Amino acid sequence: MRNPVNPSLLSLVSTMVLAQDPVQQMPSCWNARTPIAASHGHEPPNAIAEERSAAAVLWSEDFENGLGGWTVNTQTGAVTWQLTNTGNTGGFTPGPLQSSTGYPGGSWIVADSDEQGTAGVAENTTITSPPITGLDTVPFMLLRFEQSFRQLNNDITQVEVSSDGGANWSVFPVNGEVPGNQSTPGAPVSQTVVMNISSALNGGSGDIRIRFHWLSFEGFTYSWQVDDIALLTVEANDLRLISATYADWSPAEPDFDGLPYTIYPIDELRELKFKAVAINNGSEPQTNVRLKADIDGPGTNDVILYSAPITLPPGAVDSLYITGYTPVAALGTYLLQLSVVQDEPEALPDDNGTVMRFEVQVDRFARDEDAMQGDRDNGGDPYELGNWYHIRSSDRTLYAIEVALSARTDPGTLITASLYDDELELLMSTEEHEVLTNELNLQGQHKFITLPLVAPMPLEENKDYLVAVTHYGGSEEVWTATSGTSAPQSSLIFDGGSGQWFYVTVTPMVRMNFDPAASVVDGSVAPIGLMASPSLFDDRTTIRFELRGTARVRWELRDAMGRLVRNGDAGERPAGGHTIELDGAGLAPGVHAFTVIDGERRSTIRIVRNGAR
Repeated sequence: MRNPVNPSLLSLVSTMVLAQDPVQQMPSCWNARTPIAASHGHEPPNAIAEERSAAAVLWSEDFENGLGGWTVNTQTGAVTWQLTNTGNTGGFTPGPLQSSTGYPGGSWIVADSDEQGTAGVAENTTITSPPITGLDTVPFMLLRFEQSFRQLNNDITQVEVSSDGGANWSVFPVNGEVPGNQSTPGAPVSQTVVMNISSALNGGSGDIRIRFHWLSFEGFTYSWQVDDIALLTVEANDLRLISATYADWSPAEPDFDGLPYTIYPIDELRELKFKAVAINNGSEPQTNVRLKADIDGPGTNDVILYSAPITLPPGAVDSLYITGYTPVAALGTYLLQLSVVQDEPEALPDDNGTVMRFEVQVDRFARDEDAMQGDRDNGGDPYELGNWYHIRSSDRTLYAIEVALSARTDPGTLITASLYDDELELLMSTEEHEVLTNELNLQGQHKFITLPLVAPMPLEENKDYLVAVTHYGGSEEVWTATSGTSAPQSSLIFDGGSGQWFYVTVTPMVRMNFDPAASVVDGSVAPIGLMASPSLFDDRTTIRFELRGTARVRWELRDAMGRLVRNGDAGERPAGGHTIELDGAGLAPGVHAFTVIDGERRSTIRIVRNGAR
């Protein structure tokens, strides 16, 4: 069972979340400044980005004639909303905003921490519209705008609406789904956001104010660019699907059984829990609102399921659930069409549904979406990056770990991978692998490197395991490919600089491989079986290894920067098992790489001298 996380230490700079005691937690976004569905309750939902049919425009602003009465209020920090026609062209912000009336040739507004911010100095700035009058007889309306945003570490972007001339404000979060160190899709091409602000209007208002609010507690992050703002009429009958999943999991659950896996081994299938969040964007109540799950499975394994019906008043948000369905154990692809339906004739059906998929295979277990969407490193520091998996079956052996790397990885760099138990204790590692150019991925690709474990590892039923790729740090870079998003605590990174585990909100492309053929079988290169006990130590640790034949054995110990700290000559050793005792006295706390050289072969494992935590 997963231990609870200590929710302290809430600030760093790369995307990380913590797992278990005594591990401490940093923010869900711990990101180096390197170029490169939210839960909804009965409160105003995060804005939804999408294309919609035309609606009548009640009011609009494109900033082509300047700020036009918009007022800026900056409470802390040097970052302030400003009018621009160039955007930030010299930093990490993804270029000038390509909105309908923006770049090139137009103007828009920007809060630019990348250009104006200072690390460690909090930022708090708003820009507020002039009074929007004459709409007191309009009780329901939508707010639409175009944007480009890049997240670093828990930056906050929100739209605030007042119906009483600025005395009181309703808050509508925006961009909560954007992972750390990533941008809105297609940036700097604009993303269109549409949100229902009817709940803020109190039945209609003769003095509406719209306010865009930028907050960054760290300072010196990225930016938010906004343009082409409009208030729109609503249709009578208009449902919208805000989010949907086939596996409703949260960090409050005791294990990782219910995560949305994208590839299930055939004997690891489990009950799916469908959840959708829907909003009534129309002006009329919507009745008999249900989640519809149209499941197209392999062969004849098709089924249509519905949730219990509810009624949604105008502007209301609610969740819909379908439980009790376990897929048939059949190899192949399951296509899932999830949509919200109601009795009334839907005016804008394009935003009512989404399509998802997962596969059932014999010997793979995966959580990524099988196409590289981004990548992660650790700013030159050593790291391990991977995913939690929950094993249900009683007869399961792990033979290898599969890893996808991006093209920003330096060919020739050495990597390994490791298997950890639910207490984050190392169980087994792989031999080193020298990365080749043809193994690397561009956006949309899915080439995996198979790293066999030193020895096949039997897994226990109903247990959680973490599989992670390892980079030793230094000048040669390893960028792990990412694909999809991860719920907090379900994907982790070990930061070699601090010696701590954190969580990430992107999904590393790191998988389990249960195929016996993936195991090392070439006797001429039998693995050395390198292990450290314990791998996290205070006074000393014991290095164990196996020799197939007589060989001269040497060893090296390097720190997190790759500098040689110690080395030794263990002399000529016969075939069989051997140990090397490493004394921790005088050794700096933190991550180290211990390498055993057996003739021409080198085997390396990560060890951690306690005191860095």
